[in-house]
Amino acid sequence: MSKKILVLGVGQNNFLSYLYGTLKRFNDQFVITAPFYSDLNATHKDESWMYNNEHIQIKPSLFAVFKSILLSSVTSHFYHTFFFILGVEGKFKKAIHFAYKHIQAQAFFIQNNHFAECDIFHFHFMQYSYLRELFLVPKDKKIVCSFWGSDLLRTSDILNFHIVKKALNRATTITCQSAELREIILSKFGRNLFDKIQITMFPVDAITYNHMDVLQNNEEKMAAFKTKFGFATDKLNVLIGHNGSPFNNHLEIIDQIQKSVHARQLHLIINLNYGISATEKESYKNKLINTLKASECSYTIIEHFFSKEELALSRLSTDVFIHLPISDALSGSMLEMLYAGCIVMTGSWLPYKTFLNAKLTYHEVIDFSRITEKIDFIITNFEAEKETSKHNAEAIKNHFLTDAIVKKWNTILS
Repeated sequence: MSKKILVLGVGQNNFLSYLYGTLKRFNDQFVITAPFYSDLNATHKDESWMYNNEHIQIKPSLFAVFKSILLSSVTSHFYHTFFFILGVEGKFKKAIHFAYKHIQAQAFFIQNNHFAECDIFHFHFMQYSYLRELFLVPKDKKIVCSFWGSDLLRTSDILNFHIVKKALNRATTITCQSAELREIILSKFGRNLFDKIQITMFPVDAITYNHMDVLQNNEEKMAAFKTKFGFATDKLNVLIGHNGSPFNNHLEIIDQIQKSVHARQLHLIINLNYGISATEKESYKNKLINTLKASECSYTIIEHFFSKEELALSRLSTDVFIHLPISDALSGSMLEMLYAGCIVMTGSWLPYKTFLNAKLTYHEVIDFSRITEKIDFIITNFEAEKETSKHNAEAIKNHFLTDAIVKKWNTILS
């Protein structure tokens, strides 16, 4: 018997496809509808075969909009939230925006018969702007709320807290990726949620790992990749951060790296291919260039969005990965780097006990002032460090590339 899942919240398909593609291969009884999924890059689309979106009507009719207005006028959630924004936050325009978006969301549900045929409503990214439809879900339906990481660790305004707490109390099941994140949820939103929380990682992109297995000894392709994308052939390639978001602290890291006695041996790489808005990108890129020019390191800024094979080659071509974001859940990029045999430096403040429990080997720093000495140690002992890092691949296979993850998701979404 099929299980019908409606996927709402963040629709970033480079994240969703790993979960639902793996899930459907494991259990083909799932019928998954993701009306708002979006490809990260139009040139390199992820698979969309796992989604059953043909029957969805995205644009509501005038009748549905009119009915939505009438229903909103007698809905307690609508009134409570509208006056909460007005009375507590004192923001009239924000209240009007909420009203507009609520009416729009409700019209979408009305147009699609409130998705009565769906068994499970799966919401991704616990931020109030992605939870509008949650309060429209029929009372007898199962609701799964999944934290991604930054939604828990980087949002703190009072309206967000109010809506997310209300959503979590309505949810049937809540998922997060580690015990540390569960503790944050409980301390932030209430210990009454304990029995609802399931700790489970998202499935990793096995395609990238398979590419790394095939390409790791292909010197010709590695050399061609380095030439094409500006990786160094006579220095150590150091990737800073996993994307273009300033939350990766690129500028602070570069400031510390340039103090290293080995700075001239390093080629710094920064990916601006995603994770930063088009309006912010140019200004931030200029700041990066000015900081990089002041260092003794050579550098490359990449704005190209990699294909699966290119992504694997980029991992294999990187010698050192410095990953010190403000916050994170469990980094897929860091896991791929460790699998590729890269030497990794990360922050001790990040909730990575899952990686430690898997016996993965990497370096931690307690703050940015320790980066320079850690870089000096890595470069001085590079060959030994590289040899040690090779052992991470087997541990990753045993802990992260297994059926255990998808089996747990199969249980959660059944």
